Amino acid sequence: MEHVAIEARPAPLEELCAAETPSRLLCAETVTPSASAPRKSLTLSLFVTWTTLGGKTRHNNLTLRRVAAVDELQGLAKDLMTRAFPDTTMPAHLTTSAACRTYYHYTPDQECLSLPSDVARTNLKLVVSYDGWEFVVYERLLRTDPAQPADAAETPLLVTMIEFESTAMVIGHLGIRVQLVSYPMISIRRDFLDDVDFRIRTDPDTFTGILS
Repeated sequence: MEHVAIEARPAPLEELCAAETPSRLLCAETVTPSASAPRKSLTLSLFVTWTTLGGKTRHNNLTLRRVAAVDELQGLAKDLMTRAFPDTTMPAHLTTSAACRTYYHYTPDQECLSLPSDVARTNLKLVVSYDGWEFVVYERLLRTDPAQPADAAETPLLVTMIEFESTAMVIGHLGIRVQLVSYPMISIRRDFLDDVDFRIRTDPDTFTGILS
């Protein structure tokens, strides 16, 4: 009986692919890398503390949302800014093109607050929330006198404050008005906020806000 020796050799990769009948060949598929984790967002808020003449304090936490300019304001905020700064009296950091490149602008979700009549001091804290943690990144007192150009260079946080009275509410024979305050525009220097954003994303475990 004749024995026939058959050499066993692996078929070339091209032959294996050609032998497959499905329209999508396994050997032609590319491996798609898994999608990276979504970029975590930073949330900004303005923490406003009022101190009365009697030493009592009241705290208000205003969540901020980004606006490109004053023209994007709506509702009460837009009306207040129009009345407070008619014509060309708008502060330079809110109007000039150079200032728009220098500052990010924000407005609070809460349009106004009821203001106690005996507030002696207002303290402002800029708070950044990231990955469930909150960091105070800047703190200053609110000035009531008009800001000067030199002041803008000293602080990365400029806050527009407008006080006004509510429409009179008639209770019995008395008309009652409530003193209100609004912070329609909060401007933050871009270089300052960009630096905070970079530091907190680069090393969030060691970032401690104004304590760092």
